[in-house]
Amino acid sequence: MFKHKFVVLLLAVSSLALLPAQLVTAKQVPAPIKLIKVYKYQGSVQCQGGGVPLVQMRRQLVKAGVKVVASHCGVDGLMYPSVCGAADGKINVFTITRASLAKAQAKGFSLLKNLADAQLVQCKL
Repeated sequence: MFKHKFVVLLLAVSSLALLPAQLVTAKQVPAPIKLIKVYKYQGSVQCQGGGVPLVQMRRQLVKAGVKVVASHCGVDGLMYPSVCGAADGKINVFTITRASLAKAQAKGFSLLKNLADAQLVQCKL
């Protein structure tokens, strides 16, 4: 019985010695692309709507060289008084590559994580 456990242990240790060699010869997997979410206010107001539509804002980002992976409508999660003509808190949210962040910020976008109560919502047509 003791001999059997010793042999199993010996095999386990010897297979660990081969592991680094196998890792070195394996194909290198590319690092995953890091994605982040940014937002910008639509500029719409209560009772009147308006503002920059999601599709148009996405075009602005792409034209600036930002790699956009996904886009969503959202709200900032803040409370506003119900007054026609007042801000409504609607935002456009974009998932972009981290490498594109500086270009997006130059266009007035901010990190979504800075809006703690923001939520994605269904876009209204």
